[in-house]
Amino acid sequence: MVSGLLGRVAGAMALVLLASCGSSTSPYGGGGGCTPTATKVCMSGSQFSPSTLTVPAGTTVTWQNGDAVAHTVTSATGSADVYNSGNLGGGATYTHQFATAGTYPYYCMNHGANGTPPTGMHGTITVTP
Repeated sequence: MVSGLLGRVAGAMALVLLASCGSSTSPYGGGGGCTPTATKVCMSGSQFSPSTLTVPAGTTVTWQNGDAVAHTVTSATGSADVYNSGNLGGGATYTHQFATAGTYPYYCMNHGANGTPPTGMHGTITVTP
C-alpha cells in the first residue's frame, strides 16, 4: 500500500516536471528570444549574430541580449566611434547611431577581449556612405 502511494506521488511529480519543461513563456530563455534583422544584432551563446553587419551612414543599430547572462557592446581599441552599453541583462537592448562611413569593431567585455582586432565574443559594423 505504501509503495503504491509512493508510485502515484512519483508519477504526479514526473508529470509536473514534464509540464514545466514543455515551453517557456520567457522570450529570452536559451537565446531564442532574438531574431537578427538588417539593423539588429542578437547576443546569444557568447556570440553576436550576425557577427558582421553592413549599414548605410546614419543608421541606428540595435543589439538585443537573447541570453540569460549579461553581455556588453563595447567599441574596440582604435575605433573612430567610442561607445559602451554597460551590462545588458536578458532581453535588454542597446542602440547606437553610426553617422560616418567606416569599419567599427566591437566586443563583449564579459566574453571577449579588446584588441585590434578584438577576440572572443566580437563583431564588426561596416558603415557605407
